[in-house]
Amino acid sequence: MALEEGVALEVNGLPDRLDLSGEHVRDALRAGVSIVCSTDAHSVRGLANMTLSVATARRGWAAAADVLNARPLEEILAPR
Repeated sequence: MALEEGVALEVNGLPDRLDLSGEHVRDALRAGVSIVCSTDAHSVRGLANMTLSVATARRGWAAAADVLNARPLEEILAPR
């Protein structure tokens, strides 16, 4: 459904959540679904959660090119 709707899936770096596992990231990428890495930060300290988010994405074999918010802004905003 995410692919059909053009929606990216979130790899949440908050240790209490970790919504997508590495396996789910791999499944999403195989299906052609983009992912985004996020911190779920509600304070500056929470920005450190990005490390865990990126590590989870990498466990799913995601490369920077697979992560929507690792792309240049112009590419993100370009019409499809």
